Amino acid sequence: MLKWTARWLLALVALPPLAQAQGLPLKTATGGDFGIQVFGHTFDADRDGAFDMWLDSRKLGLAGSITQLLENDWHVSAEARSAMGATSFSSAARGSNSGSSETLTEFRLTVGRDFTAGQHLLAPYTGLGYRTVLSQLKGYTNAGYISPTRDGNLVYLPIGVIHRYSLGSDARLATTLEYDHLLQGTQKTSYTDIAGYVSDLKVTQKKGKGARLSVAYETAHWSTSVFYHHWAIEESEVGTYANATTVFSATEARNISRELGIQIRYRFGQ
Repeated sequence: MLKWTARWLLALVALPPLAQAQGLPLKTATGGDFGIQVFGHTFDADRDGAFDMWLDSRKLGLAGSITQLLENDWHVSAEARSAMGATSFSSAARGSNSGSSETLTEFRLTVGRDFTAGQHLLAPYTGLGYRTVLSQLKGYTNAGYISPTRDGNLVYLPIGVIHRYSLGSDARLATTLEYDHLLQGTQKTSYTDIAGYVSDLKVTQKKGKGARLSVAYETAHWSTSVFYHHWAIEESEVGTYANATTVFSATEARNISRELGIQIRYRFGQ
C-alpha cells in the first residue's frame, strides 16, 4: 500500500504545469461528488514510551460531498465517508489476533471562501467534524484472552486551505492542507465482552490534534487523488470498569492513528 500510494503521489506531482487562461474553472461550484477510497489504517498506543496496543487494517469505503455556492464566493459543504476492513490486533497484556471487523465513519460540515489570483485559487475553510472507529475485536488472542470491542469517537474543528492550479484546458491540480483541533473524544472499551465483567470502560479525551494532506488531479467530472490523515491523541482522563467483585480504574493510552490511501470520485453539478 505504501509503495503504491507513493507512486501515485509522484505521478500527480510530476504532471506538467500547462497553465492556460481558459480551461476548467478554478472556483468552487454548486454540486457534489461521490467515489471509492482504498487505504491503510494503523493505530499505535503507548504508555510512557512503552508499547500498549496496535491495530492495522486495509479498508475499502465510499465517500461523498455536497457543496452549495453562496454570495461573494462563499460556499458551504457537507461531507461523509464510511469504510470497513479486517484488522490485526496486538496488545501488550492480551496477545494478538487477526480477522476482526473494523469500521471508520466520518461526517463534516465546512464553510469557506474562494480567493483567486491569476491561474491560482486559495479557498480557506473551517467547520465541524465527527469521526468514529468501531473495532469489533471479539475473539480469542494467541495468549488465550478475549479482546474486547472498542468504540472511539472524536469531535473536532478543521481549519484548512485548498489550493487549485490550472493544468490546461480541461484539468486542474488541487492540494488540500488541514489542521484538526480535538474538541472532545470518548473511548469505550467493552469489557463486558469478557465473562465475569459487569461494566465497560468509558473515558473522555480532551487533548489531541490531527492533520490532513491530499493531492488530486481533477477534470470536469472525475478526480483521482492520494491522501494522508494523521491523529495524535493524548492520554485520556481516568475511567472505571468492574467485574463481579472489583472496580478497576484505567485510562486510554496516548495514541497515534494514520491513514494513507487513494480515491477516485465522480463530480456532478455545475
